Amino acid sequence: MRFWRISITLALGLAVLWSGGLSAAVRVPTVAAQDGGSCEELTAQAIQAAQETCADVARGEACLATASALESDRERINTEGARIPLADLRALYTSADATANAWGVAVAALTAGLPDEAGAVTAVFFGETETAAPAQQADQRSTLTVYNRGSAPINVRNGAAVTYAVVGQMAGGEEALADGRNEQADWVRVQFSGGIGWVFVPLIGWDGDWDALNALEVLLPNDVTPPVQAAEPFQALTFTSGAAICPQAPSGLLLQYAGEQTASVIVDQVTLDFADATLLITAQPNDALEVKVLSGAATITARGIPQEVERGQGVRVTLGGEDGLTPLSDPQVLRTYAFPSVAYAPLELLPQPTACTVGLPSEDAQVSLRVGPGEERGVLAAMSAQASYPVIGWAAAPDGSPWWQLDTGETPTWAPQSAVRALGACEAVAEVEPPPLIMAAPPISSVEGEQGAPMSGVDFAPTANSVWQMRPGTDHMSGSCSGAPAINFCDHLAAITPAEGGIMWRGMEPTPYFLARVQPNVYAYSGPNVQGTGTVTLTLTFTSETTLSMTMALVLNSEPNCQHTYYYSGTRNW
Repeated sequence: MRFWRISITLALGLAVLWSGGLSAAVRVPTVAAQDGGSCEELTAQAIQAAQETCADVARGEACLATASALESDRERINTEGARIPLADLRALYTSADATANAWGVAVAALTAGLPDEAGAVTAVFFGETETAAPAQQADQRSTLTVYNRGSAPINVRNGAAVTYAVVGQMAGGEEALADGRNEQADWVRVQFSGGIGWVFVPLIGWDGDWDALNALEVLLPNDVTPPVQAAEPFQALTFTSGAAICPQAPSGLLLQYAGEQTASVIVDQVTLDFADATLLITAQPNDALEVKVLSGAATITARGIPQEVERGQGVRVTLGGEDGLTPLSDPQVLRTYAFPSVAYAPLELLPQPTACTVGLPSEDAQVSLRVGPGEERGVLAAMSAQASYPVIGWAAAPDGSPWWQLDTGETPTWAPQSAVRALGACEAVAEVEPPPLIMAAPPISSVEGEQGAPMSGVDFAPTANSVWQMRPGTDHMSGSCSGAPAINFCDHLAAITPAEGGIMWRGMEPTPYFLARVQPNVYAYSGPNVQGTGTVTLTLTFTSETTLSMTMALVLNSEPNCQHTYYYSGTRNW
């Protein structure tokens, strides 16, 4: 299928509609950041313009967003936002240009196979995009009724060669509808009782001569994509998106439907079926189409193969062929996707807010997940750019800065709001009570050499990375332990690394703990253990430059009334 392409010489940043009912392109002025502002200011202005001009877009209508700073001397400029019925629409363009401070936005309300009372699918086109109705609908394609002219079953394959897998069989005399052929005309693609596939021409018959067969459209030899079956304007469309002009100004297509009925939209011959969901689509010719599920779930079907995907997942389909937009692969599920790839999608233009989700603002950003709000809390893990994190609450750190509480499994974690990017209805997130910050130090002995910090006032904490030989002693169990056996650890090495406000301690665990400095030579941590199986309190005291003592209290989730206490002694190896 071919794009309806329009030769234009408009300045980049314009969103352009081409209508069968208009004699010329409708020009809409660029949305530029005033006074050469930042990319973030640019997109904010474009989103505000779209909210003002396209908030009430009607079902079956497309609307082009405009900005307040417009070039009014141009002809056919609509400063209030051009609108057009989808039935009259052939193609829609939005453009983006960093040098011109331009970022295009358009909004449409797609009927998507839904009844009138079910509303519409909101479609937001942003950045550099091209969208068109398919050049050829299913009912325009030549077809030919064929049949198995033998008595034995014949194979139907996944492509036009015996090297392709068998996907079904046609029984003797069984009929099928051929809707395409390969270039050599020795294989035809058929719609048969088992789906769609290819059969070898010498094994079939048909009414008529070879001209009837040659009249079929030439398809790629591995094309098993069902013909487009779109009964409504722009239910099926071809779509491409360009690169982001900066991280805050990406390109793509947002689709959202909040109803319970199933909406169906066909993008580049890939069918998207969804209800109560939000999707983000990007597509590059001769590369791939990607669909990311931001909320809800969807069924993505390419080449007749469906894939179920949920929030936080996606699908990738390789594109190619003569137009560069024909699916060449089955849908490949993306079990996760990079949060920066969705972080700046203009969700503000969708009618329904999505649940609050945060992630890293860029691929190279580094943010630690901690056991509570505040840098003095222990580190559990590092945030991954390949993941998004649902928000379940927020609280202030001791310094007053707000932190998000994140759903990361059995143990919630925390991240500073200033260091992450938030999407969705985050203003509705409730404030929660943070976990207690426990940094109890052992009593300081008044006698030099006894357990505890020495009275000399000298700080023995290492100023560089060091390794210590640790001897944990035996398990001192207390509380109601229900007959549970003691947990005795072996002697082991531990690494100590200086950190701002404390030290990083790594013993037998795969991830270090942050122990905050509570007084000279004394460092403490209290919170979930690294494994997520319980809580632990660590109080470490440097007794000299080469010796230390540490008390560890462990309470397992499986035995909440039983405490295991260990009194460590340690000597510095290097």
